[in-house]
Amino acid sequence: MLLSLEPRGQQSRAMLWCSPLLAAVLTLVCGSLLFIGLGLNPVVTLHTLLIAPVSDWYGLSELMVKTLPILLCALGLAV
Repeated sequence: MLLSLEPRGQQSRAMLWCSPLLAAVLTLVCGSLLFIGLGLNPVVTLHTLLIAPVSDWYGLSELMVKTLPILLCALGLAV
């Protein structure tokens, strides 16, 4: 008995919304487990990595200084 895979005609609306949310939640859970394994507080660590860099104008400007060269390289490779 062989299994045959058939493509769906169209994705359901629930899957269109739930799959990215599920991926984000699973990423946060796995990251938190890694931080706990390293002996770090996951809430403080995620705040430091995700929120602190964009919480003031200096952080935003530093983020742009580091992001724009990478974006220019990506644009050059895409063209």
